[in-house]
Order: sequence, then structure tokens, then C-alpha cells
Amino acid sequence: MTVAVLQDAGRIALAKALAAMTAHFAWGRGDGAWGAPPAVPSNRTNLLAEVGRRLATTVRYVVPAVEADFDVEMDGKQFYKFSADPTPYLYLRAEFSTDDALNEEIRECGLFFGTVAKAGVPAGQRYLKPEQVQDAGFMYHLTYRSKSTREGQKAYEEAVLPL
Repeated sequence: MTVAVLQDAGRIALAKALAAMTAHFAWGRGDGAWGAPPAVPSNRTNLLAEVGRRLATTVRYVVPAVEADFDVEMDGKQFYKFSADPTPYLYLRAEFSTDDALNEEIRECGLFFGTVAKAGVPAGQRYLKPEQVQDAGFMYHLTYRSKSTREGQKAYEEAVLPL
């Protein structure tokens, strides 16, 4: 049996395709009965109880870097530098405002590509409530986390997608 191996050019093509799409980080309440975050399933298409989603306004190619010279540090001491050229690594970041999901309990976060707002939502609006979403797009990844209550502070979500 032969095994096909995805080549770097194919990974770069995937990164370029994703970079060309709208990307949103969505927050949800999850399940209030969770004492601790459960294992994350791999077959989910939406959040359990979405409260809103914010457009990723930073979408850049990155390459792995070292601690002494980096632009982005992710959890687990993973370091990346920005790249002007397309790479198999895509960095996304969304900055939530103080009013986004105010007083909501957040237990889940999903990264969606291809979200479409409903007709009548002002062009350029970056934060969408569930009732303002015509098509959620597809969920690329999902995280469950310990409960945090939104109390009017700024927050951000970021991810590096190694393709």
C-alpha cells in the first residue's frame, strides 16, 4: 500500500484558502452542569450555546521561531514569527470589546470560517450575536474551558493553525 503525503505546497494552498475566508472566534456558555471542561469531541458543527462571535482582524502567515526572537507566543511556549510570504502556518486573532458578551459565562470557544451575517446587519460590523448570523460557516476548531464571566474587560482569542 502506498501512502500519499501532503506536501508543503499543498499546506500553503490550504493556508491561502483559509486566509481568504472570513474567520470568527465564537464564544458560548457551554453546559452549566460542567464542573470541569469535558473532553472536546471532534464531530461538533456548532457551539452548545453561542453568545456571540468576533471577526478575526489579524490573519497572518507565521513560521516557527525560538524564544529569543519571536512575534507571537502561544500556550506551551510555542513561538512564531510573522512571514510576508505564505507558509503552512496561519495566525488569527480577534479582539473582543468590553461590551461583547457582557455578564455572560463563557465555557467554550470555536473558530469558524465562512460566517455570513443576515441581511440588515450593518456592513463592517465585527461582532455578531447569534440572531445576526445567516450562516455560521464551518467550525474549524473547538475548545472547552473553565467558566469565566465577562465583566467588561477587553479580551482576545488567537490561534495558530499548523496546516
